[in-house]
Order: sequence, then structure tokens, then C-alpha cells
Amino acid sequence: MAFTQDFSVSQTVSDPSVLTIDDTSTGSGPGIITRYIYLRKADGDYLVPTGTSTDYIVWLYSGGNTLDIDVLDVDYALEITIEWRSNSAVLYTKTETYCFTLYAETFDYSLTQDQAGNPNIVRDVEYFGNRMKLRNYIDAAEKAVQYGDDIYSAQRCLDAAKDMIDNENLYF
Repeated sequence: MAFTQDFSVSQTVSDPSVLTIDDTSTGSGPGIITRYIYLRKADGDYLVPTGTSTDYIVWLYSGGNTLDIDVLDVDYALEITIEWRSNSAVLYTKTETYCFTLYAETFDYSLTQDQAGNPNIVRDVEYFGNRMKLRNYIDAAEKAVQYGDDIYSAQRCLDAAKDMIDNENLYF
């Protein structure tokens, strides 16, 4: 059966800094020894774990179909490329765009908890407007990737959301 390269990437609420990559490829790929993972940010730089000296993460093919990478310190829109390689050549490649919003989503949920404890807070027009602005930034980032594969617009929205979170005392 021919090799069809594919993968998926996810985050877990309990540890938003970790990306879990699942190699969901089907078939057999003779000669595949390793995989290289490239996590390209909107500014063109590559995201790699601390201590990695290359632009990519090495994932041995014999190492199984799932890999956890502790690499996110904030929310990112990323272009993720995986290369299935022999010792010296790229045999297969696939690139997908992803938007990781778990830090902002967790903060947004904390605002929901605050509202549950103080329901009148939504009567504060400034609070409510800022809450909707935060939600808009998160949703817009996800849609930029989902509909346009646009990590640049998505990252701008994620950065705006992070600014609101970092300056919580000004907005909420």
C-alpha cells in the first residue's frame, strides 16, 4: 500500500505549553528513518524547544506515532511542516497551518468564572465591551487560519489578545 503522509496537532487544557503531534500517515514508506518537524511562526522564525540548535525537531520514525513537544509559552499561529526522511533525503512532506489559542481561552474562561461570582459585572459597559473584544480576537485568529491559512493575521489577533491579558487591570 502506498504511503500517504498526514498528521494532526493538538493541545491539552492541563498543559497548554505542550503540542501533541500524531503521525496519522497510512501505508508503508520504505526508507523512512526519521521525521523533521518545522514550527514556523508568522515572523518567519522557527519555534523549537529550549536547547535545540536547529530550526527543526528530530522525531525518529521508530519512536512511535505520537510526540509531545513542550514549546509554547504563548498562543501562536504556526505553519507546521513534517518531512519524512531517509538518512539524507526528504521522501515525503506535508504542511498545515494551526492556531493554538489555549492560553487566551483559559483566560477567557476565568472571566466566565468571575461573571458567575459577580453577575452584575456584565452591566459594566467597559468590561463587557472589552470581554467581547477579547473574544473577537480569539475567534478572528482561529478563522484566519481555518479559512485563509493566514498565520500572519491570526498572530496579530493573538498578540492583541495577549496584550489585553497582560494588562488585565486596564481591561477587566
